Amino acid sequence: MTGGYTGKYCIINLGSQAVEIVEPGDAFYRKYLSGYGLGAAVILERQKPGLDPLSPENFLGFCSGLLTGTKAFFSGRFMVVGKSPLTGGWGDANAGGFLSRELKRSGYDAIFFTGKAATHTWLDITEQGITFHDATKLWGEDIIETERRIKDKIEDKWTQIVSIGKGGENLSRISGIATDRGRIAARSGLGAVMGSKNLKAVAFHGQAKVSVAKPDELKSINRKFLEDYKKSRLSDRLTVRHMHTVSKIIARTGISVPSQPSMLRELYKQYGTPGLTVYAALTGDMPIKNWGGVGGTDYSYESAARNSDKNVTRHQKRKYACQSCPLGCGGIIDIKKGRFEGTQGHQPEYETLGAFGGLLLNDDLDTIIELNEMCNRAGIDTISAGGVMAFAIECFENGLIDTTDTDGLKLEWGQADILVQLLEKIIDRKGIGDTLADGVKIAAEKIGKGSEKFAMHAGGQELPMHDSRLDPGYAIAYECEPTPGRHTISCYLYAGLFGIRQSFPAANSMIKKTKGKMAKNVRLHAAGSFYMQLVNCAGMCLFGAMTSRLPLVEYFNAVTGWDLSADAYFKTGERILSLRKAFNAREGIRPEDHVLSGRAIGETPLASGPLKGVTIDIQNLRKEFFKVVGWDMATGGPTPDKMKELGI
Repeated sequence: MTGGYTGKYCIINLGSQAVEIVEPGDAFYRKYLSGYGLGAAVILERQKPGLDPLSPENFLGFCSGLLTGTKAFFSGRFMVVGKSPLTGGWGDANAGGFLSRELKRSGYDAIFFTGKAATHTWLDITEQGITFHDATKLWGEDIIETERRIKDKIEDKWTQIVSIGKGGENLSRISGIATDRGRIAARSGLGAVMGSKNLKAVAFHGQAKVSVAKPDELKSINRKFLEDYKKSRLSDRLTVRHMHTVSKIIARTGISVPSQPSMLRELYKQYGTPGLTVYAALTGDMPIKNWGGVGGTDYSYESAARNSDKNVTRHQKRKYACQSCPLGCGGIIDIKKGRFEGTQGHQPEYETLGAFGGLLLNDDLDTIIELNEMCNRAGIDTISAGGVMAFAIECFENGLIDTTDTDGLKLEWGQADILVQLLEKIIDRKGIGDTLADGVKIAAEKIGKGSEKFAMHAGGQELPMHDSRLDPGYAIAYECEPTPGRHTISCYLYAGLFGIRQSFPAANSMIKKTKGKMAKNVRLHAAGSFYMQLVNCAGMCLFGAMTSRLPLVEYFNAVTGWDLSADAYFKTGERILSLRKAFNAREGIRPEDHVLSGRAIGETPLASGPLKGVTIDIQNLRKEFFKVVGWDMATGGPTPDKMKELGI
């Protein structure tokens, strides 16, 4: 008996309304699992090469995880996959909430859309059938109102919805796809793909059961895991309690406290990711002033503290946990007073606090919360939004644009009211907002005048709020991974937290046999990347992997009944990574197309702060990484030998 997957996926042509149901068989799932392993395999096979990402023939997929719906902890995330209009290559994004389970309960492991609906459309998908609905009256509505109105029409309280707001409707290349009132699969610009198809929303619900091959074994794994996960160490509690002081000491002395999964778990339980803000700003992790400034100087401790931990959670009216999550790092907030009184929604994550905080030299928390909610309702990526606004401010500061270009807005660092007005223009694609709505790379091409040096991106995607000069593993991820400019796959820190070497003998052997610090670190990153392919294909959460030693192999075998070794799964992770990279090579994406912006590698080193004088030898890092994973430096894709080895 096998379990974990429904055994079928669906391809819907929105133009003809034709529905194709595919049952790929057990061997397919053993090879590609689910999540974006399944997504990449289907799109590589079924989609024509060379398509414009916004053309009707481009595929857009929603994929559940192999472990979703099985009660395995941290297994509630879904993947959105397709060709990215932001980068021109492989695009993926993921989000938590409760949608992934309902996607699988609708009877499918994944749903793919191709074609373009003749009119604005939304779909209702259950195991009983697929129904098309007119979305004309929903077009122009925000994420929350769209969800409310669709749920009013469906008599199933478990219904979960993905939808786009104005961002996707306006084909903004920094738009994402939202669920659960503003949780966004934000990166890669896939909201624009959904908008290009006239697809406003998809509702998932049903009664399909997700089987488990060894239910008693799964229960035992969960029980043992939770016993350890609930433990709280005094040292961790003290570190979290005094995180500001610890951060100041690290910034002053350069002496770091090794991060431990248990410490991060304690931090996220109390504050969620906003607990990282002060630490990140002072130690060099948070990019400051469009990657040209210094935390603690350009962005003071006091400014960072205003946007951190308890100052964020004081607005919290209740905590939020995704499906099957024992951590609960999220929150629902409600501003009770001030100029944004009445603003409610999901608590901003660290990435948002950094993008609308340190990156813009803004320390007004209420404004950050408002900007976050504006993005959530419109379906706009907060990382990219912060990046394009920082770019615009620096262009204005250097005289490359002026008030005639900005409809009278005087763009300056830290001007909270101006930031709100600028974001409104981006959402509506009005004035300067039309230029910025497609990201910094395209904006720089339009503005010219040397503005490219202020455009912080990799391959067209704005960079996250983790400075690659602090952890060069991020530089590898931003430039070399199939989806550029992403922080959620691997770096040196993550791979250590994951316990890669302890869990996978092949990973330990790969690292142990290598000489030289740089080579060992690159292999550590690669091993972390293989592992995160598995995590994402399982539908699991990065924070689960960072705050514990996930029993991932045990989960896979208990749910599926396959009884494969850890190293067999490790090889599967490698296969899926190379499969995604093969898509880029097929689309003509070469290594030089994903080159990381100069500031991110210290081309002009900072003169002060924790990153003073730091430069990154990205060429040798890239060369070493490509050698480890078996990719060709000319084409950017896996070598023929590697393709043969991996069976792709």
